Amino acid sequence: MAITSNNELSAALSSHVKEGFYIGGSWVSSKGGTRHPLVSPVTGEPWVDVPLATFEDVDAAIDAARAAFDSGPWPRMAPAERAAALRRLAQAISEKAELFTALWAGQVGAPVGFGGMFSGFAPATLLYYADLAEQFTFSDDRKGPFGSALVEKTPVGVVAVVTPWNAPMQLMTFKLAPALATGCTCVIKSSPETPFDALCMAELTEAAGIPPGVINVLTADRDAGAHLVASPRIDKVSFTGSTPAGKAVGTAALQNMTRFTLELGGKSAAILMEDVDLSAALPSLIPFTMPFSGQICFAQTRILAPRSRLNEITQACAAVFKSLTVGEPFNPSTQLGPLSTKSQLNRVTSYIESGLSAGATLVTGGGRPSWADKGYWIEPTLFANVTSEMKIAQEEIFGPVICIMAYENDADAIRLANATEFGLSGSVFGQDTDRALAVARGMLTGHVGINGLSLMPGLPFGGYKRSGIGREGGIEGFESFLETKAIYGIPEVSAP
Repeated sequence: MAITSNNELSAALSSHVKEGFYIGGSWVSSKGGTRHPLVSPVTGEPWVDVPLATFEDVDAAIDAARAAFDSGPWPRMAPAERAAALRRLAQAISEKAELFTALWAGQVGAPVGFGGMFSGFAPATLLYYADLAEQFTFSDDRKGPFGSALVEKTPVGVVAVVTPWNAPMQLMTFKLAPALATGCTCVIKSSPETPFDALCMAELTEAAGIPPGVINVLTADRDAGAHLVASPRIDKVSFTGSTPAGKAVGTAALQNMTRFTLELGGKSAAILMEDVDLSAALPSLIPFTMPFSGQICFAQTRILAPRSRLNEITQACAAVFKSLTVGEPFNPSTQLGPLSTKSQLNRVTSYIESGLSAGATLVTGGGRPSWADKGYWIEPTLFANVTSEMKIAQEEIFGPVICIMAYENDADAIRLANATEFGLSGSVFGQDTDRALAVARGMLTGHVGINGLSLMPGLPFGGYKRSGIGREGGIEGFESFLETKAIYGIPEVSAP
């Protein structure tokens, strides 16, 4: 039976997850008494609360991960054994797809229709890295003029996996899968706004054959998270969040020369070419302008239109925005749900006010739906007459607020697309794919789609400029959890 409300979700959780944290293969209670209420974005009322980790809890999780890496079986298993465990975990997560989709809806308001489209991403990521672990060359015999050398790739060690609230299961797995596949052990720090995805996943690990201490799960606030990433016993930090938070994480990690990967903010541009077929392009583009009400880092929040077709494209986008179904996230027909928290609502509202004050034209949206007397709702919002100097064109809003901007030619489109401090994602829509490819190559961004956009576990994902450091996904994400060792000075050596 489908879960259709937070009350039903709360009842389902009682049979899927235990109270507390998952440390060293056991469920343990918090060392402190602080609890965090989860507030429904639909009603603005709390529906459950969870314990928050203390520094002592964080240290216990690091101890467990450290012991599992330093003396446990996981890093010493054959890659095929680890791959088999990842496949079992992928299967277990697939069987709970409805629960994880409901969690996304109940905790932060992602519509179940939207969540359902992404329900296969976490299992697919685990399966991709299971296959890669079996195919990867961990030890390479290299011969040169001075003899032979053995180049080995070894797991980096204990990894702090720090995930945000907006896509908890997907972003956690994007980090966890390659870390596990390479032989690392992990401490997962979940956001207090979305604690249950990692906790429910932890419940599945023992049956998947993942030894105690390999995966440890905490729900923690920023202070406890800072304590985690600053620990000298952490070997790598994998973080997704805002650019300011990423700077703080990187600064803390560098104090111990801890390796880190940062996947940060974006202000991505979708370039519509002069020959674009709007009837084909908009159904592909619009879902990625405001996925999850724009609360996704790769959202295409700037639409760049040729001046010759600016009015046509503006009106076409406005018509689509007005047609979107805004409603209760558990309703399968809902396309746009509420914002996740009151602070997000306040943030997005302030940006809308900023756009109006700066002289941008509000084409549609800009307020609460007429029927919404509670909760954190904002209509799909479209601004025109936006210039690059405006805050709404430069800063990551993290809400359903889109800017349409005019360009003169291909070079000008590329210039506008690159005219922010970010460089995470982007897209180009046009019938001349050679021309679209040339424009895509000029965009300073780590992820560009032509006539569409998607995320695939086998491709690297990450940003230029202030959108991050390093890559997740693909072999690039896998190798980021490995150290390299060269053994030489002997006449002949063979890789095991």
